[in-house]
Amino acid sequence: MDLAQCAEVEKADFSLLTSPRAGEMLRLALSNRGRVHSWKVHHVHHRPGAGVSVGYSVLLTNHTDLYMLASTARVNETALAASGGATLTFENTRVHLWEYPFDPELPALDLASDAEQLGAFLDTDVNIELLSYRPTRRAVLRVETDDGEQIFAKVVRPAVQQELVHRIQALEDSPVPSLSLVRDSSGHLINARGLILTHAAAGVPLSQFYAQFEPRSSLTARAVLATIEQTLNDLPKTIMLFPRKPAWVDRCEHYAHAAGVAYPAGARRSAAVAETIRTLLAHADLGPIQPVHGDFYEANVLIDPVTLATTGVLDLDSLGPGHRVHDWACLLGHLAVLPSLAPTRYPYAETLCAQWFDELSRTVDPVALCASTAGVVLSLVAGARKRSESLAESRLTTAEEWAAAGMEILTESSRSQAIPLAPISHTLPGQATH
Repeated sequence: MDLAQCAEVEKADFSLLTSPRAGEMLRLALSNRGRVHSWKVHHVHHRPGAGVSVGYSVLLTNHTDLYMLASTARVNETALAASGGATLTFENTRVHLWEYPFDPELPALDLASDAEQLGAFLDTDVNIELLSYRPTRRAVLRVETDDGEQIFAKVVRPAVQQELVHRIQALEDSPVPSLSLVRDSSGHLINARGLILTHAAAGVPLSQFYAQFEPRSSLTARAVLATIEQTLNDLPKTIMLFPRKPAWVDRCEHYAHAAGVAYPAGARRSAAVAETIRTLLAHADLGPIQPVHGDFYEANVLIDPVTLATTGVLDLDSLGPGHRVHDWACLLGHLAVLPSLAPTRYPYAETLCAQWFDELSRTVDPVALCASTAGVVLSLVAGARKRSESLAESRLTTAEEWAAAGMEILTESSRSQAIPLAPISHTLPGQATH
């Protein structure tokens, strides 16, 4: 099945699982638990080419609250049945259903979500807060022990657990401030199948600097960027041995597909952005292969709130070989969409983004940077639609603007027969000039 066919199938699945008809599916799946009194869609997860998953808040007539998942993704049906889940063929669509936390692909989620079980496992009383959950893929929970210590529980598919542990260990032995694995008094790792435990890192998210940034503080902006760059430069060479993972821009067609499924009004424009990105990449210099983070944005970079020095780097799943420009694009792409999320909290984010773009254009090809940033923003359109159409529209427009800025630079460089690797004055998203 090609991408266009997948898009049509997944549009239909998306529509079915988020429509009022999903209520009948839930009633069928829960018939042995009681009658469904009410339900509502809580969250939609779409992985292009891999299926649609939807989370539902469900209330039974016996006043039981449930959180149910329905997914068209491929799952281990033996594990699904063993944990009380079921597979239904609903309106010609094969759908797997389970109750949180009994995810068939994440066997440790039950342990990590249950304070009594996890407390017994750690030999201490705990409080647990779920921070994120991507059905069949991963979950992150904050755990506070009875002595006030904070640790984080990352639940992953068992097949990828050891590789992620190795990534964390690689940074533990490097100058990069990062996570440290939880160990017992003998130095042995404390973990379970599909569960990785780490100590909390110091600092606050980089977004705190974004919130306090003012245009007059350009020197501070350059200093923070230099500190971040040093953090990337300190990534150990040993991570070049890990498998290389695709950057966001490498899968731009898939994210255009996801955007079109979630936001049909922007489907053609999303596809056009992906097409422009490919044109830009064909003429771009991505630079050498070197150690990269792979998901380098403000939530995964912790800083000291006073000195603004980097104090921690999180989410190491994509750590490995790649192009540095993609890390910078991830940073800029997420920064570029913050004003649409919280304009009063980040009043000068657009100015900071433009300043950093100019600084980064001294060391990486600006055409590559625009193309990759457009790819990152495009990957965020589908998720934005879960909040509102206007937010999806804003992100799609931002992706178009980054792609257009890249084409402008490419056109100018073709006239001069050289790509300029110096600060340039071009129209970037949210900027008339800079």
